[in-house]
Amino acid sequence: MAHLMRAPGALAAFAGNVGKYRALGAAYRNHLQNNAPKTHEEQTTQVFSKYHQSSFADEKKRITVCEDLPLSRKEFSDYLTYKEDVDRMTQPLMWTAATGGLPLLGLPVWTNATHKLPSTFFSSEDEKIAAGKARDLEVHIKHAAICGYTQSRYLEYYISGEAKYNEAFDSISNGFMGPKDPVAIRKMGQSIMAAGTCSIPYCTSDVSSWLRGQEHYEACAFLGKPFMWINIEALSTRIIDHYKGLYQEDVLIKKEGLASLNDFELYQICNRRLVARWEEELSRAQLEARLQDWFTLTEVTTEDEHVPLRVILCYQAAHFRDVGYLDDHLESLDTDAFSSAQSWAADAFDRRVAFESGPLADQVRAHLLQLKETEAKLTEERTQYLASKGN
Repeated sequence: MAHLMRAPGALAAFAGNVGKYRALGAAYRNHLQNNAPKTHEEQTTQVFSKYHQSSFADEKKRITVCEDLPLSRKEFSDYLTYKEDVDRMTQPLMWTAATGGLPLLGLPVWTNATHKLPSTFFSSEDEKIAAGKARDLEVHIKHAAICGYTQSRYLEYYISGEAKYNEAFDSISNGFMGPKDPVAIRKMGQSIMAAGTCSIPYCTSDVSSWLRGQEHYEACAFLGKPFMWINIEALSTRIIDHYKGLYQEDVLIKKEGLASLNDFELYQICNRRLVARWEEELSRAQLEARLQDWFTLTEVTTEDEHVPLRVILCYQAAHFRDVGYLDDHLESLDTDAFSSAQSWAADAFDRRVAFESGPLADQVRAHLLQLKETEAKLTEERTQYLASKGN
């Protein structure tokens, strides 16, 4: 209800920021266009001859950063926050525009979904942290497993037989919060990029290829980006622009130094890169270590050293796939995630055994004995009845 009361002011603030951040975005894009390699913007999303493949169209040539961007780190970070707000507003605005404003009747329902609200709904750091925890749970953690699994299974075709990369691959694909060596993972990614192509039954593709639209949808769902009613080519561009923005922010952070970030800003930046969950409540030293690992893994240098976005997605998903993230006791993981007739039957049996062995065991035994006596009496009466009928 509190979010509903804030809606008019929050939406007005969001609308009021549009002009400011569109100007920042235009300055960023213009500078990038004027200073990036010629191959950068010439690369457009293509569709392969095989209908079930779509490509990032050589992603390594479409991702570039500018060392001399005329924006401060704070300005660029605020611009990325605005883009995240736009992503959260895209779906509601699409429904509203398509139906002539009818979804506004569902405003109370929408404002109750904290993870779908733009940042203008939250003023204090505590409120922003609470909203971040909700997004972690309802967006990133929810979709990390399927996103990481799909990307890692596809990557296996590129490193089959390469035993030296097993440990690095396992650290980002097994779904547990184990140690991750960014240097080893980067080398694995560079090896995959150098391989370029692999042969899958009935399908020969490069490392930038994405099968069908499924992987686009899974990646966008994990990253918190809209994907309904958006074609695959547009989703490819959205994902590439997402990482291009993160890499550019990395450059500005390195230029100004980590000391220029307060604790909350540092946590926000790590969470934006999906290498730290809000519920972990990490110390500043732990956050700086994770951010440095991210820098090591994703640093943009030359095209030959590009790390495929599939590898980055697996690395990010691995930080959100710890099976015990919501449980204080591992024993609780033994319960079924989804109830079924089989689990209900097992639970019923276990409850009966516990009941028959509990404090009321004597009464249970007396009751069972009475049931057996009644059953024996009924059996005897039936036998006598059948005998009288000559059967």
